Amino acid sequence: MAITFGQGFALAIMAAVIGIDFWLEAFFVFRPIIVCTLTGLILGDLQLGLMAGGITELAFAGLTPAGGTQPPNPILAGVMTVVIAYTTKIDVAAAMALSLPFSFLMQYIILFCYSSFSLFMKKADIATEEADINGIIKINIICTCIISFLYALITLRLCSSRCHERLSRGYA
Repeated sequence: MAITFGQGFALAIMAAVIGIDFWLEAFFVFRPIIVCTLTGLILGDLQLGLMAGGITELAFAGLTPAGGTQPPNPILAGVMTVVIAYTTKIDVAAAMALSLPFSFLMQYIILFCYSSFSLFMKKADIATEEADINGIIKINIICTCIISFLYALITLRLCSSRCHERLSRGYA
């Protein structure tokens, strides 16, 4: 089945919002059980989303970012498990296994962002010395927006028609 542009755009917005939660670790809605369910709901196949969420959550159980660690990304794993199963009509377990490279891709992108955000630290140090609370808030918002935008961009790109047509040809 094909993913429409509207569905891809909705998935991108969902990934952006959930990416912020992953970044802030506020509500833990970034867990695969929730991500897959929401993805299935957006694609119109809630049962597939629930099944994919259960199996992907089992694979990612216990993998949460703690301290300086960055585990494989559960958001992209969840989205891509449902997208692959939905577009190619393969088994959910096989789709979950095929979604792991996308999870690793986002893991490396997030690690690159963490390293790149060190460029903001000089300005953060200056803002701290000057007690510039608004400057510190601005730096945090900029970093959060970059992460959110990357989630949306990558999800939209991976859910584009060209990408899922390639998946369908290879696994249908």
